[in-house]
Amino acid sequence: MPVLLSQFIEACRWVGALLVLAVHSTNMFVNLADIMSAPHAASVYAWWFFVSFELGHQAVVGFFAISGYLVGGAVLAQLRKGKPFLRDYLIHRFARIYIVLAPALLVTAAADWIGRGWFGDSGVYDWPVFKDHDRADLFLGSLGNLAAIYCDFFGTNGPLWSLACEFWYYISFPLLLLPFARAYSPRTRAAGFALGLAIVVVMSIPSGGWFRFGYLLWGLGALATLAPRPLVKSRWLALALYVAAVIPIRLLVRGPILVALPFLADLADLLAAVLFLNLVATLRFGPDEGWALFRPQLHRRLADFSFSLYSVHMPLLILARAIVDQRFGALWARELATQAHWMTMAAVMTAALLFGFLFSRVTEARTNAARRAMRAGFETAENWRRRRFPPPVTEAIVPEPEKADA
Repeated sequence: MPVLLSQFIEACRWVGALLVLAVHSTNMFVNLADIMSAPHAASVYAWWFFVSFELGHQAVVGFFAISGYLVGGAVLAQLRKGKPFLRDYLIHRFARIYIVLAPALLVTAAADWIGRGWFGDSGVYDWPVFKDHDRADLFLGSLGNLAAIYCDFFGTNGPLWSLACEFWYYISFPLLLLPFARAYSPRTRAAGFALGLAIVVVMSIPSGGWFRFGYLLWGLGALATLAPRPLVKSRWLALALYVAAVIPIRLLVRGPILVALPFLADLADLLAAVLFLNLVATLRFGPDEGWALFRPQLHRRLADFSFSLYSVHMPLLILARAIVDQRFGALWARELATQAHWMTMAAVMTAALLFGFLFSRVTEARTNAARRAMRAGFETAENWRRRRFPPPVTEAIVPEPEKADA
């Protein structure tokens, strides 16, 4: 992968996670209902434009496209090598997901327990969206990556819905393509394809979810790695096309227009994903370096805990909102934004970023160690199986020497 493309993806990962955090934090603590009826500072208008649900949603669309490009693209590359890859691939994916997911659910349980126990009078945990979400079955459902597919999300951690979708893309995609993996036996390839197809069908049954459409975006990311050439050679033109699409999406695909034409949401997401992947392809075939904005190592350091931040930020924000509501009253956070509201939001975001970083040090940063441990476990189990059930030994049949003619 060219250095510039790698730097660009790293920047997109942390910027997207930060944008999602900012959107959710704004919804919790800053009310800009008078943005069109009262004068504001230029910085407030900029915040209102960029930190919006529409652009936050586009960040999630970008996550799906990047994930498909990196993970699905790696599967396609392994298929071309003609070597067995499935076990190593699954170890990589399971370790990547569960070293963050399982602790994130425990953090959710702890934060919600503190919030309900100490700040339950705030009423935040009784909001309809969170009511009765602290059940054990929802914890297990989220642990099995079924949130927003076959069950509600656990506690206050709604953003984990996207992780559930991606997990099943990771599992089903290589299985669906296993018939093309000549390194496996025909029986294994047929069984793998049948299992992959069954997963897709089962996960697609519930209506109203994002699994099917998200798979389309994810799959486009994987297919983008097969492009023999970019559609647009100029990276500046490719960037301009993406920006030219996202700005109208931000301004138009919302409110009454979206109510009247609901199909615009999926159409806008598809267009944004295609143009984003077009930019990725252009960077892939372009110069190895460029765009000095992406060169600092800070992008990699921030990207290294973006997954952790995304996975734990929501329970922290809800706990902070419960504290604020109990301290200042339930109506305070709903008042039109003042300097105190902005400062509160900034403090909460800073705390969430710090916690996300520390959380990543004991989870995400240990992904490679978890992969090594899983690989060693499989090798130990395989060695035990071979000792316990050795292959049958067959005696070699030595042909009798032919007798010389008399």
